[in-house]
Amino acid sequence: MKSVQDFSPNAFRAAYEARGWTQADVAKAIGTTVNTVGRWVRGKGAPSPRLFSLLSKELGVARSQLLLPLAPDADLAVLRTRAGLRQEDVADHLSVQASDISEMELGTGRVRDEWGVPLTYLYDVSLDQLAKAAEVTEERWRAGFEAKRHQAP
Repeated sequence: MKSVQDFSPNAFRAAYEARGWTQADVAKAIGTTVNTVGRWVRGKGAPSPRLFSLLSKELGVARSQLLLPLAPDADLAVLRTRAGLRQEDVADHLSVQASDISEMELGTGRVRDEWGVPLTYLYDVSLDQLAKAAEVTEERWRAGFEAKRHQAP
């Protein structure tokens, strides 16, 4: 499972310390280990989308408060994980198969027109940011595909 790539260890620490919590308190509140929380604080990992959503909820802060600013090269998977969602969650919201979301994020599928507005709400981004992320996703797929083509005998 993909972790939240833009997770900010400093913002996370500030959020739980502002509540007077310890790493152990955070771990217990979201059902993980103190070791795992410690890794996040040290920047040696980041929570999964599911745990990220729980963190936001339990700490009483917006997800955006626990994130670094959105990078200009963010792809569709980054937008989803920043929103604390799994592919299955997005598929449920759009009434499609999780494989449709997987293909969209791999660049082998596209963002269907009817998904645009719902995805902006789910991911809390503008249509321009969604379009840019879709462009980045497709460019990454194309670069990978071209590299494979040139390796073929």
